[in-house]
Amino acid sequence: MKRALLALVLVGLGCGRTVSQPRPEVPPVEARVIDPGPTPVAVPLLSNALRPLVEQRNPASPLVTVRVVFEAGSADDPPDREGLTRLTARLMAEGGTQALRYDAFTRALFPMAGRIEYYVDRDVTVFSGTVHRDQLARFYPLLRDVLLAPRLAEEDFTRVRRQSRADLTLQLRGSSDEELGKEVLQSVLYRGHPYAHPALGTEAGLDASTLAELVAHRAEVFSRGRVLIGLAGAYPEDFAETVRNDFAQLPVARAARAALPSVARPSGGLHVLIVDKPTASATAFSMGFPLGLTRRDAEHASLQFVTNYLGLHRQSVGVLYQTLREARGLNYGDYAYAEHYAQDGWSRFPRPNIVRRQQYASLWLRPVPDRYAHFALRGALRAVEQTANQGLRDDDITRIRTFLNGYVGLYTQTDGARLGFALDDVLDGAAEPWATRQRRAWSGLTAQALREVARRHLGSHDLWVVVVSPQAQRLADALVADAPSPITYDSPKPDEVLAEDREIASYGLHIARENVQIVGLERVFATRDWLTPQAAASAPATP
Repeated sequence: MKRALLALVLVGLGCGRTVSQPRPEVPPVEARVIDPGPTPVAVPLLSNALRPLVEQRNPASPLVTVRVVFEAGSADDPPDREGLTRLTARLMAEGGTQALRYDAFTRALFPMAGRIEYYVDRDVTVFSGTVHRDQLARFYPLLRDVLLAPRLAEEDFTRVRRQSRADLTLQLRGSSDEELGKEVLQSVLYRGHPYAHPALGTEAGLDASTLAELVAHRAEVFSRGRVLIGLAGAYPEDFAETVRNDFAQLPVARAARAALPSVARPSGGLHVLIVDKPTASATAFSMGFPLGLTRRDAEHASLQFVTNYLGLHRQSVGVLYQTLREARGLNYGDYAYAEHYAQDGWSRFPRPNIVRRQQYASLWLRPVPDRYAHFALRGALRAVEQTANQGLRDDDITRIRTFLNGYVGLYTQTDGARLGFALDDVLDGAAEPWATRQRRAWSGLTAQALREVARRHLGSHDLWVVVVSPQAQRLADALVADAPSPITYDSPKPDEVLAEDREIASYGLHIARENVQIVGLERVFATRDWLTPQAAASAPATP
């Protein structure tokens, strides 16, 4: 999340596009359509009236937080303008206002120790502002003008577009292998779908976008019918009415959001896409499949319980963590998710306001040394298969439930976090807080019910595996050969670990050669169609 707090404007360096030779056509993937389940009913987007504000007034708080959530994200990017929604949000937050150029804006904001942030996901964009309550009268006009009267000048547009391109090519693609793997996973899961490209966009989409297009896009997606506003903290009693009157000035959306197409889960075994990155220091894995459930579905809480058992984010209680990190020290951690997950800053808790109309389940293996990559993948998928087939024991259910009942309460330690989750409840159409709904659903879980949920929705095959690897061809050959991948250690291990190692090392993945593809790093997110038909090649056998 970017902050408009800095007094210095950092100008990112542009990066020229690398041209590569055409690659053979990507082989077709046999797929079956997954019933997306009861998709959340969209709130009407053509209303002239604002929805009621979500208010959490707390006179004892030293802070005031304002969150402005738009039901608009990168899925709303126009064709061949991938990244335009995030570029718009960034220019609003980092381009100054009609009253103040950006340098003057940052000078005005700095003495208040306030912050204005933005975050763009597939279906939602959120702007948030937090400041000490004594500074609210000076701070709110700045936040208001970011949203209602941004400057949108050509020179600022050129600057933030160049910075966004650098974020895509130098940061995401160049130095953030784990985030790159997660974004590539979503691209293969949602190929040809509005979710397929990252919020950052593509090189071609950013290069093609113009200021005039951005201005028109802002009026359409950051509009009155798509906005939900929340207030928290020690704001004056009449502040809500001021905000309501101000944001009534937002333009009215001209059309409802387009419906999302159906999603597909691959069949015929594992499908693997390896990003060839010779400079990578280790091998990063992200794997998953489209999911026909969202938080609106009753069964989602049960599936989330199972994935938390497999690998709760940044916690050591999960099977994956215990198997790969705790017992063997292969990496920093291994986690599983029943919905898209984004960490809230430097915390270990989920970011609110990333509600999606469609979801996917995923595993994230933090980078492992290349020599352990094949073994780590086998260990993770074996753990998933065992959970899908055997379910959870009663003592595991009690242990995980006891931990989760307390842990989810930590998600909402601050006014801003509580407000964010309350806004999500409104977007989900829920009458109760998310944590309350989860705890109630978890309270009645049985081993039999969880086993049935795991069998319906999990499985170690029929999913996509995305790998960012320094040895792409060698790994592809090893995966297809499916020969045992024994592991050695620098220090002694208990006999039970060594015995399990032999089972993991020979666990069959049964990956067909035509289901393994290699793509050069320079192609990733270069264009909208980077996955088709000249982007990736079936991995040939090494002579």
